[in-house]
Amino acid sequence: MFAIKRSLAAALLLLIAIHAGANPQGGSFRLWGHGARDLAMGDASTLMAPGLESLFTQPASLVGMSGFGTGISAQKPTGGVELALSSVALGWGSGLRSPLKSERVPTSDYAFAAAFQHLGATLADDTGWGEWTAAAACAWSPRRWLSIGARGTMSGGGSDDDLDNGRATSLALGARAVVLHPGLEIGWILEDYYQSFKWDNSRTRHRGSTHLISCGAMLPFAVQSEFMLKYRFEDVESWAIGLEWPVLVERLTLRTGVIRQLRVESVWSPSFGFGVAHYGLRLDYGFRFNRVEGPGSIHRLSLLWTGIGL
Repeated sequence: MFAIKRSLAAALLLLIAIHAGANPQGGSFRLWGHGARDLAMGDASTLMAPGLESLFTQPASLVGMSGFGTGISAQKPTGGVELALSSVALGWGSGLRSPLKSERVPTSDYAFAAAFQHLGATLADDTGWGEWTAAAACAWSPRRWLSIGARGTMSGGGSDDDLDNGRATSLALGARAVVLHPGLEIGWILEDYYQSFKWDNSRTRHRGSTHLISCGAMLPFAVQSEFMLKYRFEDVESWAIGLEWPVLVERLTLRTGVIRQLRVESVWSPSFGFGVAHYGLRLDYGFRFNRVEGPGSIHRLSLLWTGIGL
């Protein structure tokens, strides 16, 4: 009976994700990726309850937090582009429940998190551009095999000359479920379930949503894998595969992934990285190689501290 309930929940999540409509999103006032772990895995890192960093990706996975945590990150593209992204986040989880023998990813009953992010750039006319985003999220796990979450954001900013200012608010929803087997999960994310955007004195606009469907599995040798599909503009925009291998348990983790963008042209962007952990501290590095015009390849460095039980 328990397996049947989990299967029905999984089917419901997939139906919601596939059949719900999606419209153009657009706009630059948004919450960008934070963790180097996410970048190294091609953004396919939303499941298996990663904890605090999931505030930026899958809010339902916040239940992976076991206590108090805080993290910072910085991102810089190559190719001489003057663009920098920095983030700070903090959160709290109610404490991991005693894991069952068949449970590979124990979770908390509930968790909360908040973050602040800044994106700065130098434009072609040598003027500066700056955006900020404040975010807050919560997650609840009513059953060991199911968790749901929500995230709200508020963004604002513009250029140095105050001629191009904008602001935006949005709400994202997420759900994840363990199905059929403790090492198999599926997830659904609805980004911009609600979003309003206003540029200078223009009329406030409301934009459509973006859907992400993901499936994660624990492979032999404790390798975590995830496949993610992004549905946007009434079409599949991209898909990604990510892998994570704990070479030394709780000490050294290797990661790799690939994301394929399909919107404008078919482009492959491979990525890789690693994480080093010691006494509650985890330092992650991620690199993504981009061949398209624009920012080019990306380096991201993040530091996460977890105070178990605080």
